Amino acid sequence: MGVYEEISEKLDELYEKIQPYDLGWLEDAKKTFDLFTKFEKLRDFLSALESVERALENDKTKEQELKQVRFLLNELQKSEPDFLIEKLKRKGYSIAQNNKDLKDAIGNGMFRLLEQIRLGKRDAVMGMLIRSFATNKVEVPMELIEASKPKYDINLFRAFMYAFLSGFIDKQGGESDE
Repeated sequence: MGVYEEISEKLDELYEKIQPYDLGWLEDAKKTFDLFTKFEKLRDFLSALESVERALENDKTKEQELKQVRFLLNELQKSEPDFLIEKLKRKGYSIAQNNKDLKDAIGNGMFRLLEQIRLGKRDAVMGMLIRSFATNKVEVPMELIEASKPKYDINLFRAFMYAFLSGFIDKQGGESDE
């Protein structure tokens, strides 16, 4: 049996366990959903495929295999921004929940940040964010550094920043006095 069939079979088993009378399936479901939503495992595949691609480029007898690997690599790379958006959402939420001073610093400049993002001023946005992190002696998340790279077009940059900042917005619609 191939890996795909095994995974599909295991997912079917988990699905069949989901019922309200015995909640023993909850931990398995959480870990399984994490595999699909946090994308860490897929990043490993991306690196592995890139390595295989480099090796096949040197072997002229493997042209067809190289095409297949490049197709898979392209499919994964197309979804890479989606990975980053999800990571930025989680990272922004985590930082906002765990560091009130940084949340307040970013919150105080939120309208200016949003305007700079809308205008596509990548350097200004990153400068404001890095200043807030440095002032509060918090390390800038690697996800934020990755999101600022010019390899992503301006619309993706906007999506990345909005995803990150969504964790800093008060969901109750008012100021928090805590």
